[in-house]
Amino acid sequence: MPRQTKKKKRRVRIGRLIWLIVLVILVVALGATTGFVLSVARDVPAWNPEDMIGNMTTLVYDSDNKPVIQLHGVENRIPVDLKAVPQSLVNAFLATEDHRFFSHHGVDPQAIARAALTNFRSGSIAQGGSTITQQLAKNAFIEKPEKTLRRKVQEAILALQLEHVYTKEEILGYYLNQIYFGHGAYGVQAAAQTYFGKDVSQLDLAESAMLAGLVKSPGSYSPLKEGNLPQAKARQAQVLDNMVTYGYLTPEQAQQAGEEELHFRNNQGAVQKYQYPYFMDYVTDEAENLLEANGFDPNLLYVGGLNVYTSLDTRIQQKMEQVYSDPSNFPAGPKDQLVQSAMVVLEPSSGEVRGIVGGREHEVRRGWNRATQTKRQPGSSIKPLVVYAPAVEAGHAPATVVDDSPVTFPGNPPYSPENYDHVFRGLVNYREALRRSINVPAVKVLKDIGVDAGYEFGLKLGLPLVPEDKQLSLALGGVTYGVTPLQMAAAYDALANEGVWMQPHAVRRITDHQGRVLVEVTPGRKPVMSPQTAYLVTDMLQTVVKSGTGTQARLDGRPAAGKTGTTQLPEAPEFKGLSGNKDAWFIGYTPELVGAVWMGYDHTDQKHYLHNVAGGGYPARIWKAVMQEALKGVPVKEFPRPEGIVYVKVDVKSGLLPSNLTPPQFIVTEAFTTQSAPKKISQAWEEAQICTESQQLATPYCPQTQTGVFLVRPVVEGAGVEAYSLAKPREYCQIHGPGGAVAPGAQAGQVAVCADPRHQGQEYLANLPAPGESGGCPPEMIEYRRYPPGGGPQEKCPLPDHQITRPTQQTGLSGPPAPVLEARLEGPSVYLRWTASGREGLLFSLERWTRQEPQHRLLTSTKANTFADADLSPGDTYHYRVTAIDPDSNFSSFSNQVEVRVPASLP
Repeated sequence: MPRQTKKKKRRVRIGRLIWLIVLVILVVALGATTGFVLSVARDVPAWNPEDMIGNMTTLVYDSDNKPVIQLHGVENRIPVDLKAVPQSLVNAFLATEDHRFFSHHGVDPQAIARAALTNFRSGSIAQGGSTITQQLAKNAFIEKPEKTLRRKVQEAILALQLEHVYTKEEILGYYLNQIYFGHGAYGVQAAAQTYFGKDVSQLDLAESAMLAGLVKSPGSYSPLKEGNLPQAKARQAQVLDNMVTYGYLTPEQAQQAGEEELHFRNNQGAVQKYQYPYFMDYVTDEAENLLEANGFDPNLLYVGGLNVYTSLDTRIQQKMEQVYSDPSNFPAGPKDQLVQSAMVVLEPSSGEVRGIVGGREHEVRRGWNRATQTKRQPGSSIKPLVVYAPAVEAGHAPATVVDDSPVTFPGNPPYSPENYDHVFRGLVNYREALRRSINVPAVKVLKDIGVDAGYEFGLKLGLPLVPEDKQLSLALGGVTYGVTPLQMAAAYDALANEGVWMQPHAVRRITDHQGRVLVEVTPGRKPVMSPQTAYLVTDMLQTVVKSGTGTQARLDGRPAAGKTGTTQLPEAPEFKGLSGNKDAWFIGYTPELVGAVWMGYDHTDQKHYLHNVAGGGYPARIWKAVMQEALKGVPVKEFPRPEGIVYVKVDVKSGLLPSNLTPPQFIVTEAFTTQSAPKKISQAWEEAQICTESQQLATPYCPQTQTGVFLVRPVVEGAGVEAYSLAKPREYCQIHGPGGAVAPGAQAGQVAVCADPRHQGQEYLANLPAPGESGGCPPEMIEYRRYPPGGGPQEKCPLPDHQITRPTQQTGLSGPPAPVLEARLEGPSVYLRWTASGREGLLFSLERWTRQEPQHRLLTSTKANTFADADLSPGDTYHYRVTAIDPDSNFSSFSNQVEVRVPASLP
């Protein structure tokens, strides 16, 4: 018994020892665990609720407040409210990631136990058992989410904290906006757009299951990766099975969703090219500057989930890009380099940019934008801005006259401006000078108003002028550093906006992801000229489009104003002998829109320059193509006429009130301000007696004379025939003198022969100039001889210095079309009829000559188109031709010549 008692006591002591050891172990373990947990807790990252949102994608909106493009850094995340997420997508995530989400408090013991068993069996941490709350904590707050016990404990602690602060719905919303889906897409909204090209609210069950399955391993399951579709479909099927298992779907619904054919964005994942690249580049630059100017970090544009509201008109932008993608809208060039171009469209009343194209190829972000970065000399397109607008502002008018004649301004070297066609047209008004883009008048006007006035006016219009530009060459586009299409469009904006310059801009406002306004744009507004000046310049520029150098920009049934510009090749050795241009411009506007087009090469050299390309050609046609689409459906309206504009009939050659001598065809109705309207009578015309035979000034010995009305103008050497075509003759009659003729005298039946000794006795008919012509055989070399019928010389004098200089025969805009002449003999008279088209108010000059009297005789100057010639001699053959003269003194080329033979006996 004592032995048994001893054994029993020994067993009790051993049991107590075991329990003591276990207790000690438990205490130590608990202490260690507590210490570990406390240590881990001390290292739990401090968290900010904003971190649960993460880097967010910025949305850029068009003028209709529709999102058109996203801006983001590495992470493309577009926050979305949980209410906008379809329930099928929520259920897919719950079934796949955390089906007990609404029953646990952030940590799920059952899931942890299941994961622990799985990990024990695998011998490694293969499954985490993390809840949605833990995943949110890991993604939002833990920088290096490694699969370690320490990190798991931190996740659990953070999860418990989140569950204490936020509701389940808030946590679920944060989670769905945080998780990564691959291809840079963070959150369900970015994922829906990346994979399916649609808003998350439009996802169906099959699409929801596909997205929910991606989260486990986006790289392995992305259907956008080549060859990944089978794995993606298998993962989708697993998600659908989970939804059936946890009661979210019936087997039939799951089967139907699994069989649905999915349509991925851009044909299974082709990356969509950067939309509206040039416009978006401009918006990006502007938005960054606005954020910085208002005290915000510009990087917010890429990570802050901002909303940038812009003035983009997608219809205009799309048309611009369509035009620029069509090679037929551009001249052909060497294969190694495209002829480049850029265009900007603005709204005059606001200065808002509606569209930008900065080149003919651009699909990547932040490329070179020729519309905003390329600076080129503007050529004649600057004339309205620094010449005619300041001149009108100073009291001039469209009817103000300037002499288009040779001039040399002193300097080192002296400056002698030239017209593009090397022709001088004499007295022209501002309207005509702009219509034809004549250079010399523009330079003279700038000299008249003062270079400083033009320079300062250009600065007010936003042109980047520098003091070195204070030269007369500024009138023709001589700008040191050039201008951009955007700057030119903004400058013309003031003309279209009744004299008020508006700061060009594309951003209207910027808000944060919650809609709070960060930046509200109020564009700069600056009156630079009176509404009356803007209207008068616009009125002149409408003439440019209607009948001037810009006719190819004409919009049917809609008012348009504009100006062409062309810059020639530089005067450099490498371009010697080449004929072409460096730049071509057209800037035009309607009451609704302003558009500027530039064309040229990025680098001009002997192989790369514009051949036969001017601003009135390709650039004007591009402008027209865009504007026709931009204004489709917009009601037609005229440019608003301000108060203080009056219309007065004036003499086109003086800009003053017509006198009783002003020919009717030179009287026009012009627009003025009430202050600039003329009060004086024109002194531009004078009367003179003309010998009807010689067409020179009459002497007392001329048997027949007529009174002519001629333009008064001084003689300017080198001005050319056209400048003096309406002036009275400078020579007195060389045919008639005392006794009826000046020796050797011309009498009836005599023929004028050139007696120049260089002919060495060979007889030639003398070259006798007609009215308006010059040159010919000198009077001292002309002899009048009588020959028997059929005898005498047949050929005219061939000496080079005896040839006749005729008025420059301009075509197109420089003169009216040549008339077409018909003639028939009826009884004792020749009846002549001619037709002319294209212009009104034409004056016709009819001439006649015969073999016996080869000097052309003016029969009549008339506005009619018929004439009966009864002064005929039987047996003679008569030759006729007619010339048209328009109200601006422009001559047509001669009509066809007609010949009428009069029978030997008249009825």
